[in-house]
Amino acid sequence: MPPMTTNRSDGHYILVVEDDADLRSVEAEVLGAEGFDVRTAADGIEALEAIDTAGTPALILLDLRMPRLNGWDLAARLRSNDRLQRVPIVVVAAHYAIAQEAATIGARAWLHKPVSIDHLLSVVRRVFGEPPSEAAS
Repeated sequence: MPPMTTNRSDGHYILVVEDDADLRSVEAEVLGAEGFDVRTAADGIEALEAIDTAGTPALILLDLRMPRLNGWDLAARLRSNDRLQRVPIVVVAAHYAIAQEAATIGARAWLHKPVSIDHLLSVVRRVFGEPPSEAAS
């Protein structure tokens, strides 16, 4: 597994961790169109690599069921790291007990798949805030 240390400064980006390529692309496109800086990862291992490269994200949208390193295990890794333990997580999943699973990993919020664009944006704005370009105006 890649290390969870980085020499880069902390980021101000949203990390979308989702194994469904279409959903990952839609979430990134929608958030990007709203002015958010977005990075993506197809699983927990790619998420750790993205964090190692780009620095600490401001928010993670996290699927739970993924290959290689799933969302539960990724959340545990994040929570055990002093630098990453306070990064807000929003679970995005079709899991039948999503509210309980989100609470178990310390997520700030959860979205049940399929996710409406309006609900996605509402939750991201509530947890992350407005994109930097809008917050400055």
